[in-house]
Amino acid sequence: MVGGGTPLERLLGERVAACWLNVYYIETLYAERLNHLTAEQGEYFQRRQERAHRLYLSAIRTLAQVRRLLAPAVQVNIGAQQVNVANAPSDVIR
Repeated sequence: MVGGGTPLERLLGERVAACWLNVYYIETLYAERLNHLTAEQGEYFQRRQERAHRLYLSAIRTLAQVRRLLAPAVQVNIGAQQVNVANAPSDVIR
């Protein structure tokens, strides 16, 4: 997300990228050491993986929420009916 979006979106995009790198790094470490780990060490790496993945998903979710909030509201007037499109559930928009 270099150069695009608001400063907050760029910051959150960088956070998503950093979290992805962390997930990839931990998975690589685990894969490299898999045959030499004790059961306790294996559980430790799995907890690290789960925690890193949770943080990654949280960063993605936060970026999506910010983008949704920053999206311009669209109002469509057709005849006597008014339809607000921004942030409407997908089943309303057809």
